[in-house]
Amino acid sequence: MSRNTAAAVTGMIVRSLAKRWADANGLSREQGMLLAWAAGALASVAVMRM
Repeated sequence: MSRNTAAAVTGMIVRSLAKRWADANGLSREQGMLLAWAAGALASVAVMRM
């Protein structure tokens, strides 16, 4: 698997988990989307740096 593919897949997984966490902890839809976007971006960058 290429690094770009791994970063994309990791970003998608982390965004999904962050959305679920936000829903479970009572964050608003907008806050959940922002959290998911930020977490996905950080995870993708972390994978690219490996």
